[in-house]
Amino acid sequence: MSESEKTRSVGKNPESMLGFGPVLGGAGAFFAFQYIIALFRLTNRSGSMENKFSALAQNKYMDFLIWQNFYVLIAYAILILLFALVLQPVLSPVSWKLRLKSRWSKAALSVGGSFLVHGFFALRLVKTRPYFLDDASFGHWYYQVLEIVPEVLRPTVFFLLFSILPLAVLVYAICWHLWRLSGKARAIVLGGAVCLAGIFLWKTGVLKSDPEVPISAEADNRPNVIIIGSDSLRSDRLGCNGYQPRRRDGLAAAGVSPHIDELAAKSVNFTNCFTPIASTLESGTTLMSAQYPHTHGLRQMYPDEKTVDATKASIQPIAGILRREGYDTAAFGDWCAGYYELMPLGFEHISVSSFDNFKIYMSQAVVMAHFVIPLYFDHPAGYAIFPQLGSFAQFVTPEVVTDRVEKRLSKVAAEKEPFFWHVFYSCNHLPYRNPEPYSSMFTDPDYTGPNKNGVDFDIDSFIGGTDLENKWNALPEKEIRQIRDLYDGCTRQFDDNVGKILAALKANGLDENTIVLVTADHGDNLYEEGVTLGHGLTFNGGLQANHVPLIFHLPGAEPRVVPQHLRTIDIIPTLADLLDISRPAEWEGDSVAGWLDGSERPQSKAFYGETGFPFIQFRVAGVERPHLPPMDGMTGIEDTFNYQFVLKKEYEEPLIAAKQRCLMTDKWKLICTPTAQGDRHFGLFSREADIYSEEDVAGKYPEILAAMSEALEKWIDQKIETPLEEIFPEGE
Repeated sequence: MSESEKTRSVGKNPESMLGFGPVLGGAGAFFAFQYIIALFRLTNRSGSMENKFSALAQNKYMDFLIWQNFYVLIAYAILILLFALVLQPVLSPVSWKLRLKSRWSKAALSVGGSFLVHGFFALRLVKTRPYFLDDASFGHWYYQVLEIVPEVLRPTVFFLLFSILPLAVLVYAICWHLWRLSGKARAIVLGGAVCLAGIFLWKTGVLKSDPEVPISAEADNRPNVIIIGSDSLRSDRLGCNGYQPRRRDGLAAAGVSPHIDELAAKSVNFTNCFTPIASTLESGTTLMSAQYPHTHGLRQMYPDEKTVDATKASIQPIAGILRREGYDTAAFGDWCAGYYELMPLGFEHISVSSFDNFKIYMSQAVVMAHFVIPLYFDHPAGYAIFPQLGSFAQFVTPEVVTDRVEKRLSKVAAEKEPFFWHVFYSCNHLPYRNPEPYSSMFTDPDYTGPNKNGVDFDIDSFIGGTDLENKWNALPEKEIRQIRDLYDGCTRQFDDNVGKILAALKANGLDENTIVLVTADHGDNLYEEGVTLGHGLTFNGGLQANHVPLIFHLPGAEPRVVPQHLRTIDIIPTLADLLDISRPAEWEGDSVAGWLDGSERPQSKAFYGETGFPFIQFRVAGVERPHLPPMDGMTGIEDTFNYQFVLKKEYEEPLIAAKQRCLMTDKWKLICTPTAQGDRHFGLFSREADIYSEEDVAGKYPEILAAMSEALEKWIDQKIETPLEEIFPEGE
């Protein structure tokens, strides 16, 4: 060995040098232990679950689960190699100072180093992606260490600790290994690294450029349309509609929806828009087809292939019409938008997470048990290695969706092609988990309970239990406040993404020719009187679960607030009029384009609605409701239909028959609840004196009950909607 080579060695005693073999062995031992823990965690989790799907996974799909556990070994192999490459230069001085000589002692040092590095990245996860951790983790002393740092110093300290420090260690490790190589070997390694980096960047699309698009001599000036929504976003919890969060300090001082509020100030704000069904697949189909669920055929969230095919064949969604007219049609979203894979609704380009199916659930259960994958592979390189991560709810974040929208906006702006898009986020959906700063933006900083970073949600009870109503009703007021505050953080995350899209429209010169709608598929109950959590389960209490925002920005239209009622089935016919396209005969909604331009005086429309899949049948005073099994009893897996959850044939009619129905006007709300005896119970409530439907006044107003029950039964039995002016010819 030459003198120059000797100086590249750590220490002069070869026995104390830390060779790559012991380091690799130590890292391997550490991750072998992690793999065993993951298998135990997965087995324990599956064994503790009592629903029928857990048993089905273990009995019928065990080979798939075994293969998934073998497949993730790729991740462990990569991590062992990377840990060894980083730990060797970092631990070599330690080995020399301790005068370690045996391979076992050096391997033990590597195990300890692996433990520290792994702990560091687990701690880093708290600040970068807390939604990957369960709430029990946040109560552990280890994660509480971060609270020691004074709040005013946290941004700087965490940036240095979690961004600069790992980057510095990585650079040091690379330089250390390169320095130890001969000049020729160093050149080969660098050349190979550059080639591999180039291949990776090309495969992930970073280096790909869109083909040059010839610019038309005449730009297509037809209006663009972009509908932006968040699953479970409530109209009454936006700042533009009068809502103020409990906490108003720091980042929370701007409120829950500053960007949406700014847009609403220059738009037409429909403050009373309602969806006929508060369930995503059914509501999304209703929106785009302008049809009631009983017309398009999707009346619960687990349709079979035959039902889906029948719906596709019968509807005329606006995206398909505009696509034939030369519009670029695209749907973007994360896991809540996955229904577009099942029901494309005429869109040509679909960029969403995969729709829920049983194999995706099983695969995700394996990945989340092997926690090294969300910890180390939640980035483009990880998605290149494990493409299925893009199908998982927790990996495609709202920010990823927005980035896709921004990129496509640049493309269509260059092509000067009109577009019709739906961008749909999961931000406001249960269990209200989101990253910092949103997770703690509106919550009590002193709160330490089970709902710290999201609703303490027991999926086993939800799909296999029957006592959730009692459990949710027993929640203390402190927990209810925390859940509501978490929801506000979700709204702010959505609002920030709306702001980015609006900024991208302006940056691409599209804002003056783009109709922008901000809305939702449905709302959510948040422990108002008579309700607990969820949506689409009941019409008890108010109508928070069916009440959605509708900010309608039409460039050039006079900004104003419209309080009169309309329905989501009216949105697409309105857009058709604004875009000057013919209305198909299949559409059931009414255009309110005249409300936008002021040519027509707004008059409230009667709202007709039905509940969705009955995960819970909430109690109604004096009514014995029809018995239905829990979700895992009513549904099965249809292997030939991409392993989708589907409602069993024998429960199709009983489920429809057990649905609550509702008819609402400006002053009255009528709820129809089927009984176990086959009758219909009607409850009448005054919307002026009783917004949460606590006092049934059917006996006091028999004439109102008669008129409204006749109209509602006509809608239920004959699928005929009676307009408000026919229900009350002389007015309410």
